[in-house]
Amino acid sequence: MEHTSAALRVGAARGPHVPDPRTLINAFDHQLRGFRTFWFDRIAPAGPVVRPAAQGAELEGAVVYLADLLRRAVWHLGEDCRARHRALGLDERLTAFYGDEEFENAYATVMGRPDVILTDAGWKFIEFNFCSSTGGQVYLHLLNDLWRQLLPDAVLGTLTLADPLKARADVVRSVLAELGLDPRVAVVGHLPDVFVGGYTGSRRYYDIEVESLRKSGIAADYFDTDEFIEALDAGRAPHPLVLERTVPQEWLDAGRDIRPLLRIRKCGSAVLTPQSSYQAANKQLFALLSKGQDWMSDEDRAFTRRYLPWSRGIREEKVEFQGESQQLEELLRRRREDFVIKRSDGDQNFDVHIGSRTEPAAWEHVITRAKAAGTWIAQEAVHSTRIRADVLDRDRDSYLGISTGAVFGPLFMGGRMTGCGVRYDVPAPGGAGPGAAASSILGSVGWYED
Repeated sequence: MEHTSAALRVGAARGPHVPDPRTLINAFDHQLRGFRTFWFDRIAPAGPVVRPAAQGAELEGAVVYLADLLRRAVWHLGEDCRARHRALGLDERLTAFYGDEEFENAYATVMGRPDVILTDAGWKFIEFNFCSSTGGQVYLHLLNDLWRQLLPDAVLGTLTLADPLKARADVVRSVLAELGLDPRVAVVGHLPDVFVGGYTGSRRYYDIEVESLRKSGIAADYFDTDEFIEALDAGRAPHPLVLERTVPQEWLDAGRDIRPLLRIRKCGSAVLTPQSSYQAANKQLFALLSKGQDWMSDEDRAFTRRYLPWSRGIREEKVEFQGESQQLEELLRRRREDFVIKRSDGDQNFDVHIGSRTEPAAWEHVITRAKAAGTWIAQEAVHSTRIRADVLDRDRDSYLGISTGAVFGPLFMGGRMTGCGVRYDVPAPGGAGPGAAASSILGSVGWYED
């Protein structure tokens, strides 16, 4: 049975079950006030994307297993954080960010979010990002809260709509207890990083996070990066735990001074997540697992074959692909449309090159860059099965049902899945020329019990 959006699958007609378009538009405007997002300027979700609960249970089991597998893969790279850092060829300027080895090992994979594609053959993970700055947490919290307000009880009773911020607060409380710290947390971010469609200066994005922590019994406060440094300079005692919402590598890529972030890391507080989170998130691990390692069990190998696409480090010369031994460079040139080349330590699709969308000359340049870096990977492209989603076309003030490709983003916190986002393509604007590129929006997933 096709599972459609919960908003449109109840009853033969919308009737009272779905608000009129203007009500939904106003609800989005209110829910996202302070950080208005371009995702919903023209097309907005009309409800959560609904998938079978059994499919969600399989995804959660795979997410948990992969998080552990990646953690073990990192440990086999070297005896300490700096040795692993250098084995991965990471930026040497970041070695100062590592802290106590025990803390690094304990909490490196406590929070994260993989990108997963539901193919005709099942789930396929294309990467796994670990860090407390993982995107989507606030948006999923707000989207699922919106659906709880708008959908009828008869629909909500059949769906699981998680609250990732509540789950994250549970994880933070556990960490505080394990470390014997007072329940006081500083959320440290950088306001320009969360602007979407124009920096407004509103703190509401972070205020929502702080409010969620306070509701869980944690004394939480928000500091912009500069404000936290000023507090340290003034001699004010730091909070025992810092929830860092910035990414040092992204600051380096943007040409920013990373010394403020290092100052925060060395302020004497425990900082989530530790720097080694970015080691566990490194895409070279996918290449190592795909190739196979001596330490992997039969179960590890079977899991990798089922859930990971074929991946190899660009530094390799000859590879085994589809039963044949081939030169990697020649394979990438000859079958460009079958591969993706990725920088191994990038975020937010930075330096991700899809062969089918790249002209041959540009693809050759990508291969040259990747070889020079020595740390990039090539990954077999995987393709989404079509999923059903219902959206609101704001230009027409009407609801549309679409069949589209998607990338799922299950949030992983404290050893479990704590909500799931989904990015999916939506139609190009009316009147757009032939071949106009589709845009994508972020929605949330509701797991449906048959």
